[in-house]
Amino acid sequence: MQLALSIIFFFVGFGVATIVALRPYKARKDIEAFTSHLRHVTNGMKGSGPHAGDLDQQETNEQIIQKGSENLLTKYDRSNTRGVREQLEEKFDMDAWQRLVYEEFKTTILAKGSGLKTFPCVYATMGYRAGDHRYVFLESDDPSEPRNVRIIAPALRAYLQVSKSLGPNTSLVIMGAPTEGSLKTVEQYNNEFFDMLRGLRIWDSKPWPKDVPQDTLNEKWTFCFDGIPLFPVALTPAHQRRWSRHAPVPLVALQPKWVLDNLMSTPEKRKSATGKVRKLLADYDQIDISPDLTQYGEVGTSEVHQLCLKDENETMDCPFDDFDKGGARSSSSSRRSSLEEKTV
Repeated sequence: MQLALSIIFFFVGFGVATIVALRPYKARKDIEAFTSHLRHVTNGMKGSGPHAGDLDQQETNEQIIQKGSENLLTKYDRSNTRGVREQLEEKFDMDAWQRLVYEEFKTTILAKGSGLKTFPCVYATMGYRAGDHRYVFLESDDPSEPRNVRIIAPALRAYLQVSKSLGPNTSLVIMGAPTEGSLKTVEQYNNEFFDMLRGLRIWDSKPWPKDVPQDTLNEKWTFCFDGIPLFPVALTPAHQRRWSRHAPVPLVALQPKWVLDNLMSTPEKRKSATGKVRKLLADYDQIDISPDLTQYGEVGTSEVHQLCLKDENETMDCPFDDFDKGGARSSSSSRRSSLEEKTV
């Protein structure tokens, strides 16, 4: 049995590389089908359920952390003798794009006074100052590419294993490479973000939590990975008015939902936290606060619309009904249609 599985996984690496090399435009769909088939085969050989076929389920937390932390700064270090910032600064020279992007991120998130506008998410700033953030750098500007999903998925899993020990304002910051040539549109970057979430679900070895609806328009929906509810948001270099969603490269800032739950554990805390952030947002952005920034669970809303925001106050619709099934949502089921439709 072990020999058979080893042979299968040998051909997985070769097969994925072949798919990407020979059919780059179809790579994402091909890999989805390939991965699904592989899970079916390994499940049958092991006599287990649809998600239990992933061999990583038998790994210890230490093994998971060690594997995923290869691309996760800081690496898991029990002694905690060096902070993440020191490790990052040691790893990348000043002229490396990773270091340049990190330095700009640092300048933005710490901006305050001296003519600089305060970054609206003060809790993210607190997390940075405390050294609670962790960082992942990708190989291109498209986080949905299979090579990038293969970086993000194990790093995210490793991060989640230790996130509660990192501090109350921890975040995982995923930074893509600079876009070569002309910038894409906000919508293109946002759709690649949604495709990345779909890719993470394909790679996830745990089933979607039973108490979280999978319909992305349900007011109780939230994205999940490794059985844990998360709140990932997309920032892009194409945002020019909504500066709170601008970054020099495609960037994903991700927090476990327990971080937000702690911040808003009482009505008083919720009012204080949201009031503080919204006040800073109004001053920071060159556009009114998005009407999609609503309270989680409010009837008629969905958190999926908060993950990606346009540079105008129009809803960015999610292309997926269900991130596990991968089905595309028809335009007629969108929560909000554009008020101005072009006529032919």
